[in-house]
Amino acid sequence: MKKEIKYELTYGRISPITELPDRQRFLNTLKHSNANKLALLNVNGFWNFNHVFGYAIGDEILKIISQRLQKRFPHSVVFHLGGDNFAVLAGKEVGKEAFIQAINACMWYFGYSPIEIEEEKIYVAIRMGVAIDYVDLFLNAEFAIKQAKRIGKDMVIYDSESVPLCRPNASNARADLEWQKAIRQALLKDRFEVYAQGIQGGKVKKFECLVRMKSTNGGVISPYHFLEQAKRANLYNSITKVVIEKSFAFFADKEAEFSVNLTLSDILDQETANFIIEKMYAYSVGSRLTIELVESEHIENHPEVVAFLTTLKQQGVKIAIDDFGTGYSNFEYVAKLQADYIKIDGSLIRNITKNATHRAVVEAIVTFAKKVGMETVAEFVSDFEIYEACQEQGIDYFQGYLWSEPQPLHKLKL
Repeated sequence: MKKEIKYELTYGRISPITELPDRQRFLNTLKHSNANKLALLNVNGFWNFNHVFGYAIGDEILKIISQRLQKRFPHSVVFHLGGDNFAVLAGKEVGKEAFIQAINACMWYFGYSPIEIEEEKIYVAIRMGVAIDYVDLFLNAEFAIKQAKRIGKDMVIYDSESVPLCRPNASNARADLEWQKAIRQALLKDRFEVYAQGIQGGKVKKFECLVRMKSTNGGVISPYHFLEQAKRANLYNSITKVVIEKSFAFFADKEAEFSVNLTLSDILDQETANFIIEKMYAYSVGSRLTIELVESEHIENHPEVVAFLTTLKQQGVKIAIDDFGTGYSNFEYVAKLQADYIKIDGSLIRNITKNATHRAVVEAIVTFAKKVGMETVAEFVSDFEIYEACQEQGIDYFQGYLWSEPQPLHKLKL
């Protein structure tokens, strides 16, 4: 038995579900073959199938996917890498155009031909990362599928004959690892700090809390440089908790109102959501707290989000929609999320005195807000001319460098 296990660990085996060679066999084949084309395939939201139909049906779906892939790529080798991940490996005998054509046909076929099981029609959405004619096919295909996920596309192809805007290399990979290491060390050494920027307007002082990372030499690092890296390393929610703990503790005995930013991943992470509610009660800040929701596609359609926000609003917490006017913004989105404030995106405010279209968009947002009883906040107000234009539009609150830059909590004038 030990010999069999050792053999499988070394040389791989055939998947009992899909009857395809597994990841170890894929790696061995890749190492010893002259293959020059690789497509990595992932099933979007596969866990939904297991959750709704059960694991037996989930396994049946994987089996049908494997059969479809083998049919679409008759001159290539298909592997089941585990879970809902597959690989298609082809050699020089398969032409590049034929390989890409097969991939496009496969994408179309999965998108429009449902899998029928027990009278259910199940549509399977797939994502692909493709690498052609690279020395390290696996690295480039992995990078391609990660890029596809990051930019919201079904497929990204890296061909060595073309020059992609961004491609993997040792220095990029090393930089990612160094950033993730630095973030972990900053969490361990308590080097994440909360800064705040004032929001002008109204009788009560208001502040937005923002995160900064201190470097080992005492420098201050903008979240622009580390938040995406934190998400990739699954450390984003840990940073959120630091911001919650420090900002709630600071404002607990103050009269000022304050806001913190939350993303969809913060709210859907049960541990983080519970932590926020627990700290809200512990520091008694509900009536002075505003949650700024960072835009995500269809965030309003998640029942967990609506339930979480309802719980907070029952304790006096207010809701603001951040960066409104770009991305996924729409008025139905604002209404569903029971918003109290609309924070108008800085890209619109910066150009309000120069661009008639931007000015018209701002006017429409303010008109809507007033009709439904919401208040508006202009972000990135950097000079007096912009401030006056925002006042003319009837915006309620203003935030920007015209008054102050973000600064550490202990330096705030309260």
